[in-house]
Amino acid sequence: MGGTGRGDQNPRAANPALADPIVAIERELPSLRTDLKLSTEQAALFDSFEREVRDAADAGRLRPRHLSALRTDDGSSVAATKVFNTIADDDAQRAEATRHALETLQALVATLTPEQQRQFDRRIIQSLREPLGSS
Repeated sequence: MGGTGRGDQNPRAANPALADPIVAIERELPSLRTDLKLSTEQAALFDSFEREVRDAADAGRLRPRHLSALRTDDGSSVAATKVFNTIADDDAQRAEATRHALETLQALVATLTPEQQRQFDRRIIQSLREPLGSS
């Protein structure tokens, strides 16, 4: 029952930054960029995609900071609606940034060779299974 592989670890015990799939993908992109041996056109799209993934990861990193700031209140100055508005705004920013990354990803993938596409797909999945910096 108790394996020793990374996949067997308790996800709640994992570092939240590493449990975030966008952060895991963000960490994989610099080495993936090099390994894909991109053309000039592909490199420009990859750079845009990488920036948008970083934006989505940054948007995800905002929530813990915002919630930390709210937790310091004793309940007398922060209304429940403020808490929910903060969460909703953070989620909306993250969703928008992720959608932008998806749109650029679709344009990038259309320019990749079949071998580059296979490598890209494989490395993205690998980043989710074995995030860099998780050991």
